[in-house]
Amino acid sequence: MMNGLIKPDVVLQDELEPIEQGPVARVLLLGGISGALPRMDAALASAFSERDYFVSALLSDETSAAASLKAAGADVVSLASMSGNRVDDVKSELGDAEIIGAGETESFACAPTVCCVNDVRIGVLACSERRAGGFAGRADILGLKAYAHVRMLLNQCDHVIVLVQSGLKEAKLPLPEWRARYRRFIDAGASAVIDTGAAKGWESYKNGLVFYGLGQPDDGNALLLSLSMRQNGKLDYEVSALEKTDEELRFCANGAFKHEIDAQNKLFLDQKAYQAAVDQMCRHYYESSEQPQKRGLFNAILPGRSESARQEEERLYALLSEESRRLMVLRALAGKRNQSDGVQGDGR
Repeated sequence: MMNGLIKPDVVLQDELEPIEQGPVARVLLLGGISGALPRMDAALASAFSERDYFVSALLSDETSAAASLKAAGADVVSLASMSGNRVDDVKSELGDAEIIGAGETESFACAPTVCCVNDVRIGVLACSERRAGGFAGRADILGLKAYAHVRMLLNQCDHVIVLVQSGLKEAKLPLPEWRARYRRFIDAGASAVIDTGAAKGWESYKNGLVFYGLGQPDDGNALLLSLSMRQNGKLDYEVSALEKTDEELRFCANGAFKHEIDAQNKLFLDQKAYQAAVDQMCRHYYESSEQPQKRGLFNAILPGRSESARQEEERLYALLSEESRRLMVLRALAGKRNQSDGVQGDGR
């Protein structure tokens, strides 16, 4: 059992049953990184040495980040959420690791990888929230075939892991629309859906797990997920907290961080409280960005625009092209309308 283990104060809904004996694949999953990882301390390095399969993601095309994952022994790396275009440089640094989530064509970008680990067949695919406007070298979570890929993998795999990233980067909770989409991957047959972005809580759903963010281990507190996968879809899991110091990456006993994650887990069990928290979050983000937009969107598209108008046009473009920002604004506006009408909103 790993140090820094997080055991929620509550039983998560549909908590997974303990698994029976048989062939087991021990899979470690680490959140996305954008820079070099510090040296692992002895306890964490030991946990990595005991794994059978290691999966992670890159959030930038910094070659130092890719080199860190190679040094840690990554078997699969998602580039679906990677910023920058130095794909070839990153692939060169990653060596023999399987690359998913990026490619010159949509078919290549969406292609999964399949591996037999200790007689357990595991498929991994990756996608992320992309700006509207056509294919840009990354697998899009809103693509029509996203769920079909999971169903197709089930024909040849005991387990399917889906690496994703979406939502507002600064948000502490997933938007309900993304939560529903992540669950649909489980409905399609995935064993685990893992967001590689900022650390958030998780939930058991039907026969699978949905993690809404493992965090960025090269930039602060993060989660390390250990899956014990067996044949015919059976699995168990452990979650540990990690922290980065000036010198090393290690398991941590950060009570505040664990409390924050546990509080998010509790919200997922209370739909009313979760909806209220999300609505408040969206209202906050909307109002914090509302002041610079006082000139109005109409002025942003007039000819002879000032610099301020051009900035407003850019904000309008981001709003229309980024699904999460659009959903946030719609939810915030609905809340304001309900409040002005004296109606208690239901979060939809």
